[in-house]
Amino acid sequence: MPKKTLKTIKETKTGRNVKSIDLKNLTEKQNKELIKKAKVGNLPGYHVTKRKGQKEFLQSNPNSKKKDNLDPKINRKSKK
Repeated sequence: MPKKTLKTIKETKTGRNVKSIDLKNLTEKQNKELIKKAKVGNLPGYHVTKRKGQKEFLQSNPNSKKKDNLDPKINRKSKK
């Protein structure tokens, strides 16, 4: 199973993830872009889910841990 490397760094007031950072190479990506990659199979360890009446969202593939969704938002120190 591929290691999950995405961490959320920005979300809406309702908790929808909008920006993540890839911990492999420290690149920031909009979740819209990550969703497109996952749809075509270019994002190992993740898939796209859509619930009735909601927008599509990125979800990590199930594993043996209780948490099987993207990790919660992390706070980053601002660059100075």
